[in-house]
Amino acid sequence: MNIIFLDVDGVLNSGEFREERYKILKRAVRTEEFFDPTCMECLREIVEATDAKIVITSSMLINDMELLKNKLGEYNIKLYDKTKYYGDMRGAQIREWLAEHDNVKNYIILDDDYFIDYPGLDEHIVKTSFYSGKGLNKSHVPKAIKLLKRS
Repeated sequence: MNIIFLDVDGVLNSGEFREERYKILKRAVRTEEFFDPTCMECLREIVEATDAKIVITSSMLINDMELLKNKLGEYNIKLYDKTKYYGDMRGAQIREWLAEHDNVKNYIILDDDYFIDYPGLDEHIVKTSFYSGKGLNKSHVPKAIKLLKRS
């Protein structure tokens, strides 16, 4: 089984996207409006190419999983699971989840942050950017697919 450990903020959106939405809407962007369609399409491309399952690591939407499930569903992506939340110990969250699921063949971590406990997971990280980029974009797709298709 291939797994995508998915952060949301900075992966499925970006500061640039939120700023653009704010200018268009003339008001603060609500949570359900901050998903960037380009980022969502990139995620769908990765999932379709690798048959990967989505495991949420994000703290941002941990309390609104229904919204996230619905948004992913609009792109024909299913939410498989979520990690336990340990604050800034995202590496621990991922390691614990992997220890409890022995049928994982390959995995990637889609995140715009690099957490203090990520060392040792570096070869699995596909780093996006919230502030200086556009979240998950076409430049990340080939690397993500390559990592998930390793034999």
